[in-house]
Amino acid sequence: MRTLENLQMDGGCLVFDFVNTVNTRRPAPEIEYLQTFEDLLVWSAKLGSVGGEKLRALREYAAQNPDDALAVLQDVIEAREMLYELFSSIAAGNVPGNAVIHAFNRRLSLAFQRIHIKFGPASAEFDLGGDDVFPGEPLLPVLKSAFDIATNQDFRRIKECPRCGWLFLDSTKNGKRKWCDMNVCGSREKSLEYYYRKTKARHTL
Repeated sequence: MRTLENLQMDGGCLVFDFVNTVNTRRPAPEIEYLQTFEDLLVWSAKLGSVGGEKLRALREYAAQNPDDALAVLQDVIEAREMLYELFSSIAAGNVPGNAVIHAFNRRLSLAFQRIHIKFGPASAEFDLGGDDVFPGEPLLPVLKSAFDIATNQDFRRIKECPRCGWLFLDSTKNGKRKWCDMNVCGSREKSLEYYYRKTKARHTL
């Protein structure tokens, strides 16, 4: 059984792995993997987007402010569904609707207010959290990833699995990847096609 701990990361980038924290989108999601704020922290730690002292500080914050943590989780889920709508439209070859574009830009504007750049002797890196305890921090690197994909990626490489609806970035050389995972959705689809062919053959005898 797929759980948050063994959930496959087939998205190819942080934002798509985040959007794929439901078991399927075709039909509607049946399993929600981010049921608690702690689930969100476990997922963030697994992806390496939040860790160390910040992770411990966020756990302490959630323990002391459970109602606020729940409200943050609900906002994160709302952002996830917005991101799915945005990139699902792109994967289908469409321009996202004005409402979702506005929502995306609004969240980006808020997220980028917290960006700090740390300089080293040979390079610089983004720090998205700041020094304070910000409960919405797990969403910040996701939005940064979404910005990077939307502005730097060839849209033809953004795809949606035709079986489960998971999003993924096709990094294959020929750009022909079809499934989120060939061993999961791909094999299931091939088994189904084989079943239909055998059934049709029996009925035509």
